[in-house]
Amino acid sequence: MLFSIAMVVLSVGLMGGLGIAAEEVENTADVTGDEVKEVHDIGMAVAIKNRLSRVDRKSFSSIEVAVNDGIATLTGTADSLWTQQRAMEIPQTIRGVRGVIDRISVGPVGTTNDSVLKKQLEYLFLDAPVVERDDIQVEVLRGVATLKGQVTSRQEKQIALNSAKMVKGIREVRDLLKVADVRERPDSILKEEITHRLTFDVWVVNPSLLNVQVEKGHAILTGQVGSVYEKGRVAELAWVEGVHEVDIHGITVNWMSADPMMRTQRPEFKDQEVSAAIQKMLAYDRRVAPFGISVTVKNGTVTLKGSVPFLSIRRDAERNANHTVGVRYVNNLITVQAGASPKDADIQARLLAAFSRDPVLEPFTLGALVKKGAAQLTGTVDSIYERNHAENVASRIRGVKTLTNHISFSLSEIEKTDWEIQLDFENQVWWSPFLSNQDIVATVEDGTATLSGSVQHMHQRLIAEQQAFEAGASSVLNRLQVGTSPASSEYSSQRIHA
Repeated sequence: MLFSIAMVVLSVGLMGGLGIAAEEVENTADVTGDEVKEVHDIGMAVAIKNRLSRVDRKSFSSIEVAVNDGIATLTGTADSLWTQQRAMEIPQTIRGVRGVIDRISVGPVGTTNDSVLKKQLEYLFLDAPVVERDDIQVEVLRGVATLKGQVTSRQEKQIALNSAKMVKGIREVRDLLKVADVRERPDSILKEEITHRLTFDVWVVNPSLLNVQVEKGHAILTGQVGSVYEKGRVAELAWVEGVHEVDIHGITVNWMSADPMMRTQRPEFKDQEVSAAIQKMLAYDRRVAPFGISVTVKNGTVTLKGSVPFLSIRRDAERNANHTVGVRYVNNLITVQAGASPKDADIQARLLAAFSRDPVLEPFTLGALVKKGAAQLTGTVDSIYERNHAENVASRIRGVKTLTNHISFSLSEIEKTDWEIQLDFENQVWWSPFLSNQDIVATVEDGTATLSGSVQHMHQRLIAEQQAFEAGASSVLNRLQVGTSPASSEYSSQRIHA
């Protein structure tokens, strides 16, 4: 069946912990009658609860949801600060939600031994390429982790804080990390850079609805966005080098613009403009910037070349390109060169050790086979999130050059008929705020979902695939085209895209 959809994937990472207060929203009367009937508090609450269940049924099983006038309140318990944070981000991706209130408590799960908690956190730092372990001092007292020291970027800081939240038993994280001094830059240049980032970022639906002012390094953004998630993304994009503070209180969340057509119009950019935008995106990303990745664009097809020490950095570079307006396909030719290449047996041992000490993956029995740096992951997990997380962990191991993910779901996962998978997919995409006016045909046969039609941006193609897996598909044949012409040849994938 052909239908118009709206969809977004939950992106954790750098935006983790960014809260949007309930008072920073506004109502709108400029919506169609049918949509007013459908987008109501009870429907939003059900959509949020269903999404929590699809993403991670076990971790989110005790979390309850209530919605009042578009403001979602989450209650219950979580086994870690990380689970709490992930749960709070889910409502931000639901159509109609205007704010989120956190009333989730973190239960006493895991060890209460401070020295053990500290050791677990230090192990996580060792497995994170962007975190310089010597820059950060860790203290844990009665389950409260304090991070001190000076880091090189906000990315390193956020990754370190998120790592601490992942450790079960840590009930609070105190941030005393300082970002190294950056050069002072004129307000006019800062404003220009922020405006450029908003213009070329696919998550910002309509940059013309936003206004940017910079006063003495203080970035003030006002205007209107279509979702809580988009508001958080705008705030993150405003943190360019030289900005000391970002104020987004003047941005209101309005899920339906007065003129729906305004929310989809975007200028057509030339290949050289897209290439320049991607290069700037890579320069902003401190994980990728040091490696001088080359970028060429022809008819919307991006080719990335260069060499990086970790597979995770290769994936980060591709993700940055996919998040740029005007990209229809990414040909990632970046090679992974780990210097003195470790032996396959050593890589395999490091993979298994990383799985065993990771707070998310520790409960599961996972395997890995490595041949000439190509890693195959096996085993079973309970949720899509855990499967995807295993892939992310493996990509950070030195020596892993490519990944194939054969991790399956445990029998506890509810099996669905093809009809139920398709119905669940259609329901998910209707409640998502990012792909309005995109045409997608979805069919399911023997558990395989086939997606065809067209989307506006490359990231939406990947999001649709992710959503099909969340709906219960065992594999996805993704034939979605990007832009006004075919983006790439079809391919079948069982990988989860984050």
